[in-house]
Amino acid sequence: MMTSKFVLLSFAFGLVFLISTNATASPELDLARQLNRAFIEVADKASMDVVVINVVEKPGSSSADSYDDEADAEPHGSGKSAHPYKVEKMFGQGSGVVIRKDGYILTNNHVVEDADKIEVKLRDGRTFPAEIRGRDTQSDLAVIKIAATDLPVARLADSSKTRVGEFAIAIGAPFSLDYSV
Repeated sequence: MMTSKFVLLSFAFGLVFLISTNATASPELDLARQLNRAFIEVADKASMDVVVINVVEKPGSSSADSYDDEADAEPHGSGKSAHPYKVEKMFGQGSGVVIRKDGYILTNNHVVEDADKIEVKLRDGRTFPAEIRGRDTQSDLAVIKIAATDLPVARLADSSKTRVGEFAIAIGAPFSLDYSV
């Protein structure tokens, strides 16, 4: 498993090196450079509709409880804290996409379900408080709203027309790396 990851990573770095260097022109390298530019263009356009969502979870939320229960050293009722480093609030991050110009944003329910406070950061750097307007736990979707107008809106495609093997780009904020592609 480790070997295959290394080979794949080496191939990816080698491909990026070949595409970005001024190696001898060939039709294959020209095609790779064109594809690279197309991905950059799509990422630049699509990231304008993507938002970063920062949340502060409610004390006692399921995420915070699971952390607190890991090290309950003192018996309950002893007058001592059950956990000497008890976390009162947990912080989380996710991403979403603007679906209406007037501030409606689609995200995952698990990003906001235990939120005490939600803050949305737009690509241009502006931040807004948000509130939950709707959630569906079965599909893990949620709609939040910010007080903003004239926002860039994502163009959603017909997913029934997608085919296995088509390119897909994910834009988000994993590990606090905002707008990663």
